[in-house]
Amino acid sequence: MATSDQILKKQKYFEKTLSQSAIYAIYLRHLDTAPLFAENIWFQIPVFDLSALGLGLLYNILPIEFLPFPIDFQYQSPTAEETLQGIWANFVPVEFARMYIWMTDYREYILENMKEEYQFDMIMESPKKAVYGKTLYAKGIYDPPVQREFLRSTFMRLRLLRKPDVSYRDMLKDLAEYLRMAGVTDEHVWNRLMLIYAAQTQAFVLGLSPLGVGRLSRRDGDMAVVTIMDARGNIVDVRFRTLDHNQIGFILGLTPLGYGYLLPRDESIYKMPDGKKNPQIIDIIKKKIRGMRDRYVLTTFAYTNYHPAQEMSDYHKSLKTAQYDTLQTYRSMIEDWVARQIPPDEANPARIRHYQNAVLQLISWRAKRHRWGWEGWKAMTEDEFRDWWLGYWKQQGLNQSVLRNLYEGIEPWLRKLREGKLELGERVKRLRRTLARLM
Repeated sequence: MATSDQILKKQKYFEKTLSQSAIYAIYLRHLDTAPLFAENIWFQIPVFDLSALGLGLLYNILPIEFLPFPIDFQYQSPTAEETLQGIWANFVPVEFARMYIWMTDYREYILENMKEEYQFDMIMESPKKAVYGKTLYAKGIYDPPVQREFLRSTFMRLRLLRKPDVSYRDMLKDLAEYLRMAGVTDEHVWNRLMLIYAAQTQAFVLGLSPLGVGRLSRRDGDMAVVTIMDARGNIVDVRFRTLDHNQIGFILGLTPLGYGYLLPRDESIYKMPDGKKNPQIIDIIKKKIRGMRDRYVLTTFAYTNYHPAQEMSDYHKSLKTAQYDTLQTYRSMIEDWVARQIPPDEANPARIRHYQNAVLQLISWRAKRHRWGWEGWKAMTEDEFRDWWLGYWKQQGLNQSVLRNLYEGIEPWLRKLREGKLELGERVKRLRRTLARLM
């Protein structure tokens, strides 16, 4: 039976997010914050996409695979039947693979984007996928699925979970050591990101630096000079002339051997179509950002999707409110169970909260819906994820024996909890889509 506190939380959630007045307030808030959102994406998206494209060239990961680069959506108006079911907007994924065929093939990627005089060497020197029993030793890259998933998506997701400071660097290092990717991968990912961040704000790079933010950089002859903190905490001055120097070039002391190209000093290796000042890839990124900026206010419909008008006046009738309430009830049950398992010498409110967060992470990080960046943890076996989870929370200061007891206690119903979380999260959407098709 629901308590008065649970009922009040349910009503509060409805009034703040799903009532007619809440939806109008959300719309106004999006109008107010649109300039801030535009500023943020002009800072974040070019850095993410350009670093991903550069790392993809160096690790043989195609643009279509390296997230979040190929993630974008277009708004599509709902049909009358969909509107009656509370489907106020359809956000359709942009099919980059159909728009840009070269994103699906490494050779075509180089031929399409790089100047002709550099194409042959880049194709010949690029690392090839190794085949067990066929490829000669040291002549190819073996592609363990877990390591690949972390590199192509999860390292970038961690950047959103952590500020680009010591906390992000330490988490990269811990993951790389666990996945036996230390040295080359974690330091390289960090250094490339920092190089592009520095080029964005400490210099003015066309297509990367927002107007009014990038500035005239320090100079060393005909080279721009920017300062970064590398993956080992050293403050380093880096000289570059074109963006591809920071993106894929070999920089002594920052780039692992074999993971950077020796680039010409005076010109970019990118093609500049039709005499433009930007390579094609910059125009694609700018188009994506402008689309995100222009669709920002439509995010209101994403919040209210699958919530028909007749449910907006009474929280008792709202299926989305009921869905939220069920998920929160499950969460409370898990937190209460965790609190009862903590030994007396650990049972202060702050420690209990940390253990509760640890168990919630154990359930949720392998059961995320429609959110990129979690593929690395999903690709792990359960034993691998358990070992990583134990090591991660031990480093946060929690007692490993208590963590083991918690894992062993929840393990029999862990799979069902994850499946239930995913099913509950999709239930209202699935119902509304089905009813709309049947009308």
